[in-house]
Amino acid sequence: MAHSFLLFGHLATLNVAMNSNDQALISLLIGGNFAEIKSTVFKKYNKATLFKITASDICERFKLALFLALVLALNVSQGMDQKTVMNYVNMCGIVWCAEWLSDWVKHAFITKFNYISSGIYPEYALLLAGDVTGFGHEGVNLDYSHAVVKRIGFAQLPLVCVLSRYLKEAYKYATYNNPPSAW
Repeated sequence: MAHSFLLFGHLATLNVAMNSNDQALISLLIGGNFAEIKSTVFKKYNKATLFKITASDICERFKLALFLALVLALNVSQGMDQKTVMNYVNMCGIVWCAEWLSDWVKHAFITKFNYISSGIYPEYALLLAGDVTGFGHEGVNLDYSHAVVKRIGFAQLPLVCVLSRYLKEAYKYATYNNPPSAW
């Protein structure tokens, strides 16, 4: 429950940052990516810890994509014009590209300074693909999709709570003038 509240606060902060006329909050969000680079670049890592960082980045990118889509859906449901929607899409692209660029730089430095070949990433992909297909999990009484979630540390229930709450709000705004008859 606490995790859902923290994610909801994160989403609300992103919504406020995208709705403000001042670009300082967006700059702060993007600046957080470079603080992440600074905190991870010059540390000693091996292949196992690099996989944990990669898995964390997978979860972080999914969460960011979901949050950007939810902020866009909520604001579109409140009756935005075409120009404002395009500004939002532009801002979403900037935030997404900043996240992608900071992760790319972070992984480039980690692999270079720890003498890890970039060929390790296809091995990680094969490991996750094996989890999806169930290869190597014979005899384990676990759904294959849960193996991937467990391996990368993806907390899906708090995200579903935040998703349902924001979609409910968007639906409420979208149907404000003409509510459905069943309600």
